[in-house]
Amino acid sequence: MKILVMGGTGFIGLHLIEQLQRRNDEIILAVRKQSKISEKLKQSKISIVLIDYESDADIFQKTQGIDTLIFLIGQMGVSGLKYDDFYKVNCLLTKKVLIAAGKANVKHFIFCSTPGVLGFGKRLAKESEPYAPRNDYEKTKVIAEKYVIKFCRQAGMNYTILRPDFVYGPGDYRRIVMYRNIMKKRFILTTSGKSHLHPTYVDDVVSGFLCCIGNEHSYNEIFNIAADEEVTSEHYLRCIADATGSSLIHVNISYTLSVIIAGIIDGLCQKFRHKEGFVSKNKIDFLSIDHSSSIDKAKRMIGYKPQYNCQQGITKTIKWCKQNNLL
Repeated sequence: MKILVMGGTGFIGLHLIEQLQRRNDEIILAVRKQSKISEKLKQSKISIVLIDYESDADIFQKTQGIDTLIFLIGQMGVSGLKYDDFYKVNCLLTKKVLIAAGKANVKHFIFCSTPGVLGFGKRLAKESEPYAPRNDYEKTKVIAEKYVIKFCRQAGMNYTILRPDFVYGPGDYRRIVMYRNIMKKRFILTTSGKSHLHPTYVDDVVSGFLCCIGNEHSYNEIFNIAADEEVTSEHYLRCIADATGSSLIHVNISYTLSVIIAGIIDGLCQKFRHKEGFVSKNKIDFLSIDHSSSIDKAKRMIGYKPQYNCQQGITKTIKWCKQNNLL
């Protein structure tokens, strides 16, 4: 089997590429000219090809003869971005690659989405629940999902949409500041800590992708990919504190007051520093409103079996952070 990975130099992508090398398939990694490629990756058995995503012809050429295309490219939420920035990557580029894949007769298109398309306020949400995106990132992912389904049905190309939930692990630099603040007792949980979320260790996410490759049961379906069990936000934060040899400071001042204070701090940071504050409503909501995913469908249909609980995954992640002098 010939597998093409787009977006393989990102957090999830690098872990996926590492596991794909253990297969007997031909693995091709498409990268942009400006992408940073590690020496380890250059010396692996992976074929690395340059791709110009501005060129329809080049995208088509790179998808020729491909059996499975894994599309991991996405514009994540970053302070200061406009809707058009998300739309250009999450929608227009997805559409462009799909069209090329359709012309090249790619057999299977695996698309990485997010459970955020269903919004917050739900526990163990199923894939079939209605869309309820909250922000531009999630809104554009909804558009992309709908386009993947519509295009593939019309083109006769099999698709699989995966929604990895709250992915973390070695190589994820986004949460280093939070780990460090918890370790140094600069982080305070100011809400009840009883809301449920679904932190998922990256190796379990990768196993979800691997379950779909060459698996006809994954064709034309959407699957949530998450840890075996959801946890409370307090449990998640205490796992970090324990792994860093610290303790969690928990002072419940209520959700409402937390949001008010966060709004003031975030507003000042936006005005004077031109970036999101170290605390904001989005960050309060993430730890205060239920959002977790049911993985019953993935277990039943594609044999998905997550291996890491929160404590195990956080322990491995913090160990990586310390080994790389990040804490």
